[in-house]
Amino acid sequence: MLQNILPDIEKLETRLRGVVPGGYMLALNIRYLTPEFLQSTYPSDWVTIYTDRRYVLFDPVVVWARFSVGTTRWSEIPTGYSRGAGLHILDHASKFGLNYGGVVSSRGPSGSHCLCVLSGARADRELRLSELQSMAAILDEIVEAVGEHAGLAEVELEALRDLAAGLTHNEIADQRGVSPATIKKRLERAREVLGARNAVHAVAIATRRGLIFTDPTF
Repeated sequence: MLQNILPDIEKLETRLRGVVPGGYMLALNIRYLTPEFLQSTYPSDWVTIYTDRRYVLFDPVVVWARFSVGTTRWSEIPTGYSRGAGLHILDHASKFGLNYGGVVSSRGPSGSHCLCVLSGARADRELRLSELQSMAAILDEIVEAVGEHAGLAEVELEALRDLAAGLTHNEIADQRGVSPATIKKRLERAREVLGARNAVHAVAIATRRGLIFTDPTF
């Protein structure tokens, strides 16, 4: 998805690898504890263990990010976040070379209710302050480009909502005062950005990510 929104994503990833060569985890627009976009470049074996054992529920890095805004090194997270299971998770991560790390937590644009998190690791040393600042700058660039709605404009979200309500292209066009061709273009761009196979699939993805309905139980 990010490739469809950020044409320079490869440059950002190169910058990230220079700061956190051990890998990183990027979670964007977290709503109802579910991110709209999640990407991890940590070692695949660690990702499998982390997922299977549901470490995310007790990971002190994640817990800190949920309740804090800003940057910190993993080693500087208050002990209240890393007792018991949390300490075990950090110790287990170190067996995969994730010895040192930093995390950035952001609420995005002013007034946003979406949480965005970037966490990364390296094996050899603590992250320098300048490197933490670089991580924060990269997250800011990504958040600004993606926005609260996966890079979709309001008219594109509107078209997806109308389609989800059962309206045809012609009915949507009549209701919105534009041509059917315009509606088709809006839905096509939404499909491309969301990485969907077709417009119906785009509606399903947007619904699952909480983009077009605010009720998490929908």
